[in-house]
Amino acid sequence: MLGWLGKILRLLQSRFQDHRRLSSGNFRKMVRDIRQMADVSGRLWIQDTDFQQRVRRIHTEMDQLDELLTKRSFQTLSRDKKQELHHSLQVSREELLKSIHSAPCPTDRIQ
Repeated sequence: MLGWLGKILRLLQSRFQDHRRLSSGNFRKMVRDIRQMADVSGRLWIQDTDFQQRVRRIHTEMDQLDELLTKRSFQTLSRDKKQELHHSLQVSREELLKSIHSAPCPTDRIQ
């Protein structure tokens, strides 16, 4: 008897976690983080014009996503689309972290 009750509680817990993870507030937080990381990496790779274009494209995409989050149409997106969007934002975040870690040293002097 307790086994099925535990399964139901775990199912409810996972649904609440998914709901929180796919909420518009969480997406806004991710957009803000990615935008800030793009700013930092843009400052680190200031000499690379291709990378600067990429940073500008990231900013425009994040602006579009932020605008979508304020509209009612975001709430009507399917759960699969939201999960796909969440996954792509996580991948973008990881790529920006890699670019920040691989940035050239700003000076030749040993500190």
